[in-house]
Amino acid sequence: MSFIVVLACLLLNFYWRRDRMLPVDGGFEAWQRFLLSHAGQLPEGVRQWSGTLPLLAVLLPLLPLALLLWLSEGVMFGLLALGLHMLVMVYCLPRVHLGMLTEDYLERWRRGNFEAACLHSENLVPGLFGDSVDDYAAMHARFTRYVLESSFRRVMAVLFWYSLMGPSGALFYILVQQMINQQILLEEPAAQRRAERLLAILEWVPVRLVAMAYALAGDFVAAFNRLRVRALEPLNAEAGLDLLQDCARQALGLDAVAYKDAEFATRAAAELEAIHALLQRTQIVWVVVLALAVLVV
Repeated sequence: MSFIVVLACLLLNFYWRRDRMLPVDGGFEAWQRFLLSHAGQLPEGVRQWSGTLPLLAVLLPLLPLALLLWLSEGVMFGLLALGLHMLVMVYCLPRVHLGMLTEDYLERWRRGNFEAACLHSENLVPGLFGDSVDDYAAMHARFTRYVLESSFRRVMAVLFWYSLMGPSGALFYILVQQMINQQILLEEPAAQRRAERLLAILEWVPVRLVAMAYALAGDFVAAFNRLRVRALEPLNAEAGLDLLQDCARQALGLDAVAYKDAEFATRAAAELEAIHALLQRTQIVWVVVLALAVLVV
């Protein structure tokens, strides 16, 4: 079933032209606020530890999911369980179609309408550019990092944890991300550090596997050499994203001379287009590797 779900999710992620939030997207934020408002009902010793509410926020939603998966096992020839798996994975996928977002951005960028590229992307992904809308180089750098980060955190790493731990693992990983982004239960610095370290632990292996997939899907020698140098870097979620971006650029295999001689707008468009193609090839690599793993195991 895992291979079928992974393949279906990749096809859905490729063909589903989505550009809006799902009705359930506010549920986890409301759940965190509920916990915060009822924290006074917890025993004092438990309440005083800054990690209590964050742990409850990400672990308690897994219990009904585990119960539903257990009850659906074998029902309707496994179709009900398959449907639950798919619902969880759809929740984990990015809310914006990255391919369509990139194509729309490049269309405006190539015409020299940099402000339109920024405004269109900002409408679909609020807060994407922050205060860098007048600095086109910084704007392009942020957009490129967003594409790489979203492809990794909302697709590749989700598939990794689903393949390893099933829907509960994928959902746990996504909830940790959302908790860090929303900052509702992480007002204390100690809780923030624990959550970020947990995310770094969850991403340490997937980051390196995706970087290896970049090498297999692109310039293997350049990307693998960069991965080999940085593979044993300490736990840090942002450093992991830096490693991914570094390996992705090494895997692009752009003509160094022609790339250097081109003007900035042309270089930026060529790099982003190459990254988009690299991400598509990387997903194919993951499907092939997973298929081989299923055959072997």
